Amino acid sequence: MLQHTGSRPGLPNVRYAQFGGSGTASATVAIVIPVYKHSVLLTEAIDAALAQQAPFNIAVVIVDDGCPFPETGQTGRAYALAYDNVYYLRKANGGLSSARNYGIDFALRSFSDLEAVYFLDADNRITPSAIRVLLDFMKSSDGVDWVYPNIDKFGIEWNGNYTAEYSRLLHVTFDNICEAGSLVSRSLLDAGVRFDESMKSGFEDWDFWLQAISHGFKGANYPFFGFEYRQRAESMLRDSNRTRDSILGYIKDKHKKLFSTETLLGWEHEEAPRFVAFGADTYLVDLFTDPVVAHKKRSIEEFVKTFWAAQAEPETYGVPPFWLWMSPAHRDALKSCGLLHNVLWLTERLSASHHFVALRFESDKDRLAIEVNELGEGKELAKKPLGWMCSLDIMKQCVEDKSDDWIRTLRGANPAPKIAEVVVRGPFSAEDIQGTALSATNSLLATLGALRESGYRHGPGERWIWRSAYFPNRSKYFELLRHSAGAAPIMPRLGREGAPLRVGLLLPIATFGGVEKVAYAAARVLKKAGCEVHLYVFGKPVYNHISDNDGVFDTINFLADDYPLWGGPNMFSGHELLMGHDENARAEQVLGFLSGLDVVINNQLAPANAIFGELRRRGVKVVNYVHVLDSSELGRPAGHPYLTLAYEHIYDSVLTCSRDMAEWLHGMGVPVAKLLHIPNAAGYPMAPEEAKRLSDNRQQDRDGRLRAVFLGRLDRQKGIERIFAAARALKRKGVDIDWRIVGSDVMDAGAGGSWKERFAELGIRVDPPIYDSRRLSRLLAWADAFVLPSRWEGAPLTIIEAQRLGCVPVATDVGAVSELIENKVDGLLLRSSDDGVVTHDLITALETLAKSERLLRTLSTNASQRSAERSWEKSLQPFLRQLHNWFPDRLQSIRRTKAPVAQISSSSETTVRGSAADGATLWQQRGRQTSVR
Repeated sequence: MLQHTGSRPGLPNVRYAQFGGSGTASATVAIVIPVYKHSVLLTEAIDAALAQQAPFNIAVVIVDDGCPFPETGQTGRAYALAYDNVYYLRKANGGLSSARNYGIDFALRSFSDLEAVYFLDADNRITPSAIRVLLDFMKSSDGVDWVYPNIDKFGIEWNGNYTAEYSRLLHVTFDNICEAGSLVSRSLLDAGVRFDESMKSGFEDWDFWLQAISHGFKGANYPFFGFEYRQRAESMLRDSNRTRDSILGYIKDKHKKLFSTETLLGWEHEEAPRFVAFGADTYLVDLFTDPVVAHKKRSIEEFVKTFWAAQAEPETYGVPPFWLWMSPAHRDALKSCGLLHNVLWLTERLSASHHFVALRFESDKDRLAIEVNELGEGKELAKKPLGWMCSLDIMKQCVEDKSDDWIRTLRGANPAPKIAEVVVRGPFSAEDIQGTALSATNSLLATLGALRESGYRHGPGERWIWRSAYFPNRSKYFELLRHSAGAAPIMPRLGREGAPLRVGLLLPIATFGGVEKVAYAAARVLKKAGCEVHLYVFGKPVYNHISDNDGVFDTINFLADDYPLWGGPNMFSGHELLMGHDENARAEQVLGFLSGLDVVINNQLAPANAIFGELRRRGVKVVNYVHVLDSSELGRPAGHPYLTLAYEHIYDSVLTCSRDMAEWLHGMGVPVAKLLHIPNAAGYPMAPEEAKRLSDNRQQDRDGRLRAVFLGRLDRQKGIERIFAAARALKRKGVDIDWRIVGSDVMDAGAGGSWKERFAELGIRVDPPIYDSRRLSRLLAWADAFVLPSRWEGAPLTIIEAQRLGCVPVATDVGAVSELIENKVDGLLLRSSDDGVVTHDLITALETLAKSERLLRTLSTNASQRSAERSWEKSLQPFLRQLHNWFPDRLQSIRRTKAPVAQISSSSETTVRGSAADGATLWQQRGRQTSVR
């Protein structure tokens, strides 16, 4: 290894020393030339380096990577002897990456004033002004840490256009857009960025730039670089392309964060925004992917100029692929109710199958909902839209269309284009629903006119540059993101640096059922713990408003598609299910819908299990919340617990509402380490003082009769026919009970008429379901007994809600009911048996309560006390600790405790260890039957 620092006898003006100088030599830029078997071509590369014209010192560092050809060493030594600024280094063969790193380390140690390194392969060349103009460009460009060239190939000739604005999104998802022959700042090298010496099959330069991106560095193209690339019929690059897939797999695994959807989405927003929004009353346009994150604004004139530039040179210039005409005020209205991201995602999806998407609002104070109507092509547009969306491709066709007849039909009631109308219902004010002075339709037509009349307009096929295109269409970078993420479309919601943990709660429907109430209660606790909480509804696109949830959900998201909520072509334990490769699983669509989350909690959404494995591979924690083991018509156990067994391996954690369910799942093969028992609490919050006040009013306006209430579906599961039979028998016995039956009137096969009509024959009125928590509390505070003779249950919230208000539960001992009620202490349990036994027990229980005021009051007091010990904050502590263990830097508000998650005891009993207050209690073998005597 030779370096110019010492005199050699017999050869005047030539000096030698070993590698590892003191750093006293002077060089502003070092040109590193690795060489292996390019002995003859090496002279061209060295001559090109020596020919550089610059007002600063340039060192030429030749790294002989153990080349077996003697003339390589002869050439290197000859130049080193002839020129003071040439350094020849020889090392054992280690590959191209090793040689470049050797040259980098030598330059950093040897030249104290070094500012940059240029990599010149031994078979390439640069023009005399290259290093000077590159360093000037890098130093004058803020935030540029390396400069890469256009590609001018000789041998096999080709001239490539790389002059587009540098894009990390493109660099990561498309290809290596930066030739290794680039000028690299010293700061980048000082950060430890080096070539991967294990990569000997190619693409090591791509990995080098990805490392640079990971450290926060950015590149830039200089179009007048003067770089000449020797292209031959066979080359290392061609060999690399033959093994591209395996090399790319290594790169993706090494740079997982760069390839994550969250990272790519942020770059899309910054570099190639997906949406352009035209405000009806402004001359500025907004360009964004996420509309609530700071984004670019452009004047109409500037945007029109870019549009036409993109037609001439689409690989260099681009405009967003989806165009939205909607006022900022209307976008704010969607944002205020948490629907803005969802509406953009939905309209993007619909734009793929429709010419235009129309948007309008309808006021509804009780719910949020989305309705999609197929219109156009002769179908009537009922009301004037507040907004329009279309794809760039459709807009380009409209610009080229010489006639306005087709597009101008958007003004009328029967538009000619194929249209999807998206009707958004929510608590919109009259101002929200009204249009602006310039309607969205007129704004769309005005945009079209501005594009057509622009002075930048040119004929089709006219390019502004002589170079060949290599990069993809810049307006279609969203397709690169989709391909990389394996999802389409991708929810346009960005994660923020240092943002709270993002948790998505998945539901098939969002009404007022027990599963939804549990999910909402968990959401309130998670929000209080500092999480972002997002609601996802896969079935009917309706969220019934619950005031207790105001401010809980950061966004509400509807799939708004004909998504199968059950079934599939595959079978597991008699249950139909979907797998990820099944068409109806809609894997790409659902993955895009759920993108951007840290945790998903599945609440009895069967088909989503098909894509959870892929979500987990992407780093998302997958949680399954199991509520009840159902029963088929023939009494066979069935339902979501069996799906939990089918997909157990994809869950990071399984939450259960009862010890009974946890025990069953463990006995069926779910590892105890995955099981977290989360005892149910009341489905809606209430201050203890309010509960006491309502309970104390129970004795007002009494007529001496026992007050009994049923709340729920009037169906077989809830045992409605048992209640009817008991009510009829008690009436015949002269036991006068004041009944309130509240629920949906369901027609059962063979029941002989609606339950509303049948109860009316007994003089009992059936009222519609009550969803308002205040009305529900007043009803439970009015009633003495809550009746629930179900055939199967989980751990019903209504029992706990009744107990909280001193209403004594009378329920069948099924599921986890006995975990909520201690028989004859704070409620009464009915034997789980055939209809005759249950009905007999129910009659006995109600007759006993009607005749014993003392027993009723004792049970009422104890019920209130038991319910007061339950809260969701206490119950969810084990899960919050689990989240903290998974994401210690994202949930700092969760205090760490020593309570273990779960263990198996050595005895025959299965246990979950921890305090009852923390939701971890003893699992005990049951199997008994309890009766009322």
